[in-house]
Amino acid sequence: MGDAVRETQHIKPMSRHNGLALTVAGLILMPVVLAVGYWLDGQARLVLVFLFLACMIMSILGALKLREPRYSFSLSAEHLHFHHKIGGWSLHWSNIIRIDQARLHSGLNLEELPYIGIKIRDYDELLPLMTPRMVVHLLTEQRPLLAMALRHGAISRYELQEWLVEDSHYRSSKGQDYQGLAAMLGHRMTHLRDLYGYDLLIHESSLDRDAPEFVTLLRSYLNP
Repeated sequence: MGDAVRETQHIKPMSRHNGLALTVAGLILMPVVLAVGYWLDGQARLVLVFLFLACMIMSILGALKLREPRYSFSLSAEHLHFHHKIGGWSLHWSNIIRIDQARLHSGLNLEELPYIGIKIRDYDELLPLMTPRMVVHLLTEQRPLLAMALRHGAISRYELQEWLVEDSHYRSSKGQDYQGLAAMLGHRMTHLRDLYGYDLLIHESSLDRDAPEFVTLLRSYLNP
């Protein structure tokens, strides 16, 4: 790929889409519904109460969308950055082995999952930089992946119970010891690699396009 492909790009997540429209529409419709309800009574007013609540929920959903970071990813020539409202992480491209859409064996078939998988070369370049809040978020967000593995018979119920609360001591392949949340994340990434072949899995809601297209974009930076 040429230099133009490796220029810094910022990815706006799909999770922010229509946030402003939902917020404004809800705020506009709420007083309209109240005004109409002033002239009605009985069952008609009851219907308008539900409409008002629906408009309020619309505004709240829109506001929550707008609270998400403006960008979910920043792609530069040197690094892959992931942004979240409570933190983020960064990987040098040389520390990434493979990027692809995550898949799980379902019988004789491979089922594509709504996640992008990243396989890391060296955990020691990531774990020390992770904030406690971000680690807690990752551990919580990845629980459905463990439950999905259980449903497909990839792990036992006993393993699921063990992995939901990871061990608080972890030693990396280079002999670096970690304690607490960083250790729990190290174990979780190891388990995800065993199950899916990747250490970090990002849901497609953080992307701005279909998963296969996003994989192609990331690979253009990984293998220029």
